[in-house]
Amino acid sequence: MSAMKYLNDRVLLVLVGLLGVTLTAFFLGVLPYPFGILILLVFIVSRVLYRR
Repeated sequence: MSAMKYLNDRVLLVLVGLLGVTLTAFFLGVLPYPFGILILLVFIVSRVLYRR
């Protein structure tokens, strides 16, 4: 599957954006622990597998 199909999936882009914001806040010291990182990763993997 091409990468363009993944870029057209708004839900996947939102999930990846939330993961990026969570990791950025963690590395900047805003969050003491990256809350929901495992949940976001599970949602991203399940969305990618669903799109296949």
